[in-house]
Order: sequence, then C-alpha cells, then structure tokens
Amino acid sequence: MQSAFLFSLGICVFAAALEGVFAGGGIKQRLAELRVPRYALTLWGWVIVAVSYYVICFMILFRLFSLPAALPLRNAALMVLAGVMFVNALWNYFFFRSRNLFHALLIGLPYALAAFILFALLLRIDRTVAWWLLPYLFYLPYASIWGYRLWKLNPAEAESANTIGGAV
Repeated sequence: MQSAFLFSLGICVFAAALEGVFAGGGIKQRLAELRVPRYALTLWGWVIVAVSYYVICFMILFRLFSLPAALPLRNAALMVLAGVMFVNALWNYFFFRSRNLFHALLIGLPYALAAFILFALLLRIDRTVAWWLLPYLFYLPYASIWGYRLWKLNPAEAESANTIGGAV
C-alpha cells in the first residue's frame, strides 16, 4: 500500500515538473498578452483545474497500483494514463514555449480521445475509479472550445507561428 502511494505521488510530481519544464518561464505574461474568450478562466481558475487534475490522476494511479499486477487491463490503463499525463505536459510546450495555438489545439484531440479510452478501461476494471475521472471528462469540452476560440481570437499569432514553425 505504501509503495502504491509513493509510486502515485512520484508520477504526479514528475508529470507536474515536466509541465513546468515544457512551459518554461513567463506563464503569467503569456496568458496576459493573449486575447481570450469572455468565459476564460483566470490564472487562479487554471491553478484549481491543474490541482484537481493531479488529485484525480493520483487517486486513479493509487487505485490501479493497489490492484494485482496480473490484472490484464490494469497495465493497459496505467499506460494510457501515463500517455494522457505526458500529452498534458507536452501541451504546455506548444502553448507557452513555441507559442503555437494551433498545435496546442491539435494536440488536444488525441488527448481527449485517450482520456475517454482511459475511462472505458477504468469502467471495466473498477467503476469507482472510473467515476473519479468523470469530472475531468466534463471539463474537456470546455478546454477544447476555449482552445479553439483562443486560436481564432489571436490570428496574428497564428500567422507568425505558421511562418516561423511551419503549418501542420
């Protein structure tokens, strides 16, 4: 039980640190220079989302690590969750470091798909742990709409990202 706790905590701390590395400095400045939709969260709102996300990830990891390793879908769920956490961190690179709103928007598509695959796996393993993910799944449509509107509201940035980094 103690190792499940430590593994879960370590993975979450590592993923949060990876987000910071990918984002770099100037997060507050980056958010301030963008035109945002009127329904955009404040910086504190994003902090609450991030903390909630890591609490959910920790709870899922802890529950999965507490199950027998021989359970076939357990390892699949752990791999999908690891992928979700990595892509979540990687989004920060596109949004903050490369300043490419279009690429940040695009990475959200496979991310959301992976989150829903994780939910389906968790339903088959342990319904209780699956329900812990549900609030985050309800948040994802908001995040996708916000990302799309942000991209549309900042066309000059989209043009400069396309000339510097190339369009997808």
